[in-house]
Amino acid sequence: MRWDMIGQKINGRYQIEFQLGQGGMGTIYKGYDAVLERDVAIKVMTKSQLCEEDRVHFLREAKSIAKLNHPNIITLHDVGEYRKNPFIVMEYIDGVNLHQQHPKEIKGIVAIMQQVCAALEHAHTCGIIHRDLKPENVIITRQGLAKLMDFGLACSFSSRLSNKGTLAGTVFYLAPEQALGKMTDHRSDLYSLGVMLYELTTGDLPFAADDPLAVVSQHIHAPVVPPRLKNDLVPPKLEILILKLMEKDPGNRPSSAKEVLHFLTGPEILG
Repeated sequence: MRWDMIGQKINGRYQIEFQLGQGGMGTIYKGYDAVLERDVAIKVMTKSQLCEEDRVHFLREAKSIAKLNHPNIITLHDVGEYRKNPFIVMEYIDGVNLHQQHPKEIKGIVAIMQQVCAALEHAHTCGIIHRDLKPENVIITRQGLAKLMDFGLACSFSSRLSNKGTLAGTVFYLAPEQALGKMTDHRSDLYSLGVMLYELTTGDLPFAADDPLAVVSQHIHAPVVPPRLKNDLVPPKLEILILKLMEKDPGNRPSSAKEVLHFLTGPEILG
């Protein structure tokens, strides 16, 4: 997209106010819905980066995701096209993402991840897999409420940049079966959830390298260093859960987000 979107009104309804972020696939803006008189967030995709098949897939996925209704999931209000560029309109959240700011204490980390897990449970029950779960896709409101965003969509607007400026954020949370191009299901999200828990509780990613392909290889082949070797304040039961979530074989992971939430809300998880 080459023209300046600031000040534009999309389809006579959504006023673009200012840019919130930008990624390889498009741009997210703070906007205003003139019909319902409310603030919104608007993602406008870059047409040159989307083939026709991707465009159709994006719009179809967005319509499915709009059916999700959960306090820990950002609500998708509308979807459409503007000058042949797909866009989605979402609930606007005044907050920061989990990568920018997160609790330092284990208790606070678990409380946030309970909310993320509850959001996943709802989505999975509705047949929707996130596919790109990572801290950048969890927004924390000023009231401390976690909101999950970017379900199954063809882009990520907040991936971390490598030193060379290329998108590399997603590979750090990639399930082995995703890296191998195999069929994925809800258990792929659970692996990513485990990576997030590992990073938040230890301060380190379980697998890291300058080359994204090296990170992918580690997800597939390398054993996970137990979290307590990096932070002995991680409770033993929580360590067991993290390692279970990060099993290479999806069949060895917990069977559902509901099961994980049960463990995360149990009193022994912090013991």
